[in-house]
Amino acid sequence: MADYERMSPSEVQLLAKRGDKKALYEMAWRMELMPGNRNNPSESCAWQDFWFEKAANAGYIEAKSRYARSLADRIPYAEYRQKAVHYFQSIVEDFDAGRFGAEDDRLDGIISKFYLGIMLCEGYHTRRDPIKGVELIKSAGVLTNGFEGFGFRLMFALGQMYATGLAQAGEDPTIDDLEQAIKYLDIAVRRFNDGRDDPRRRDIAKQLIETQKDRIVHKREWKILHGAENTVFTGADERRADALRLSPEVRQRLDADNAALARLRERLAREGW
Repeated sequence: MADYERMSPSEVQLLAKRGDKKALYEMAWRMELMPGNRNNPSESCAWQDFWFEKAANAGYIEAKSRYARSLADRIPYAEYRQKAVHYFQSIVEDFDAGRFGAEDDRLDGIISKFYLGIMLCEGYHTRRDPIKGVELIKSAGVLTNGFEGFGFRLMFALGQMYATGLAQAGEDPTIDDLEQAIKYLDIAVRRFNDGRDDPRRRDIAKQLIETQKDRIVHKREWKILHGAENTVFTGADERRADALRLSPEVRQRLDADNAALARLRERLAREGW
């Protein structure tokens, strides 16, 4: 097995030129080769994007996972979100079909299920399928039993999905949805690990539990008075619109990232990449 981290830059570049998928991935971390100011976040982002994508397209699972997660975080941009879904789906399909090789980490498959599930619940610039999304998150939760550090995060996210109206087709959570939110947030609190998890998130989970209890009381009172549950706000759609709205600061940063990537692609194309 080649020890890529111990290789010199020229050795890594030579293997990358030959299409070695792990060498292509290693190039993403070789900041000493990065053009421009290495302390410039846009230049650094462009460098890693370029090599992550190269390694991902060469079939390297870890690169697909990291690249997709990076793309998924750029919520306002449709192209990035759609590419993220494409890579996550590819990983999940290979994982479920048992096509992972000996060198592939099962954790990348589990994380991809989790991220894809969240994205399908949100539907930001992608198709929205909350039923499939919740199924994927729950599946990831079952599979994390052998891995430390994910139990709290997964259950917390699932509780949030139910509480915010993203785990169901309707815009406003029902009483049953809010009870599901409490269930999963309570599991999250019980799975909290002082050595791994952020105590602020545990506090948020506890606050969310109390909030959902209050919402259930109000919904039940309304149902007694009016004979049906009230839907007083269009929660999911409003949050979706807010998430896709670009502030001038975010637009400036994303435009800088895109410009840096275009410059890097042009330069590396001249060098034969």
